[in-house]
Amino acid sequence: MVTKTQLEAEVANLRRQLAEQSKTSDPKQPQPDVHHETVTEKITDNLDAWTTQIEEVLTELEDLPHKKPILFALGIFALGYLIGRSR
Repeated sequence: MVTKTQLEAEVANLRRQLAEQSKTSDPKQPQPDVHHETVTEKITDNLDAWTTQIEEVLTELEDLPHKKPILFALGIFALGYLIGRSR
């Protein structure tokens, strides 16, 4: 377990490194433009990806009884058996 003195020493070391970095960087030199996505953009992208994946799975499930009826029946039986055994 880390002690308080170890944490304080680490914080002091990080502050010293940060101060050294700020001294060595040239303030007149333009900083690179970094694009930061907002939280809502990330959530929207993830939601779109999930929606696409769910639609693909549902499409495959809709086609499964017609393409492979025996496999579908065995899957339904196995699922029912597992649900029945879980109670």
